[in-house]
Amino acid sequence: MTAPAPTPSEHPAAVPPFKLMAQITAYRTSQCIRALVELGIPTLLVERARSLGELAEITGTKPRLLERVLRHLVNEEVISLDDQGHYLPSPVTRHLVPGYPQSLRNWVACELDPLLWRSWENLPEQLRTGTTAFDLAHGSAFFDWHAQDDAAQKRFDDQMNGASKGIGAIVVDKLAFAPSTRIMDVGGGNGSFLAQILDRNAETTGTLFELPRGIEDHDPLFEQMRSSGRATTQNGSFFEHVPGGADVYLFSRVFHDFDDEAAITILQNTSQSLSGKERLYLIDMMTSDAAADARGSSQDIFMMTQLGGRERTAEEFTELLAKAGFETSSITPTASPVSILEFRLAG
Repeated sequence: MTAPAPTPSEHPAAVPPFKLMAQITAYRTSQCIRALVELGIPTLLVERARSLGELAEITGTKPRLLERVLRHLVNEEVISLDDQGHYLPSPVTRHLVPGYPQSLRNWVACELDPLLWRSWENLPEQLRTGTTAFDLAHGSAFFDWHAQDDAAQKRFDDQMNGASKGIGAIVVDKLAFAPSTRIMDVGGGNGSFLAQILDRNAETTGTLFELPRGIEDHDPLFEQMRSSGRATTQNGSFFEHVPGGADVYLFSRVFHDFDDEAAITILQNTSQSLSGKERLYLIDMMTSDAAADARGSSQDIFMMTQLGGRERTAEEFTELLAKAGFETSSITPTASPVSILEFRLAG
């Protein structure tokens, strides 16, 4: 008598879960891209096609080892290889070149640096304890560490500057202010976004409110605005106070850095400096529970592990603002990943 056939739940899968396998091993490609960028190979290929020997000589690497990494990146379509055995750029290679429009070079340098990379080792422990993975890895919170590490701060600023310029170019067209309007960018980094706002809105003035830094490396356009008298800087922590005196307050990609408790503290400190007539703008990614996608959830997990923050839906932002005594006036989507939420003191 033959044994009964196994049920579908008992039978091993006939085809391996290739998508899952690719997701598990994706870090291999990430690290090959990091090596490619660190060696400056994308720039070399954009200049002209190069042989393996030429690339190895210029970068000071061992040809046989370099060839294996390059072969993988050809298979991943990060670079290309012609019939003569010369390496050349693929359609995406230029995005790994410094200074190229929409370059991701600074993104690679910051996100794949060991400082952030090591944090991920502590994700299971964060899930058990609630302590942010970055803090567990380094014994310090993200921004505290960067305030003492000039190289890390530079990498982070460069990454954020590129993102701010790309997003800002789209967002500024939806933020129009009358001449003489006083604008404050709260937690505005190196001033690149505020500079774009001032450049777009003639005769306005602005203040960059940010933590003191070990290095002063402001955006070049912001420095021009400061030299002309249209922009100033003021150092301080929004966990202690937010200066008054502005007509407009900008919070560009600030609140996703923090959990709800910390975000409410920032908002309450802001409310204490307001007269009630000010216009406030929250510029951030707003995820949708109904249409969640991998990009949004990936960003949410990054904020969780590195800063203890989170991405939020528009409804969650509205609820957060209400808890701090504000009400939402409008929400405007943009062609970028972020939306613009205008809010004001309630009542």
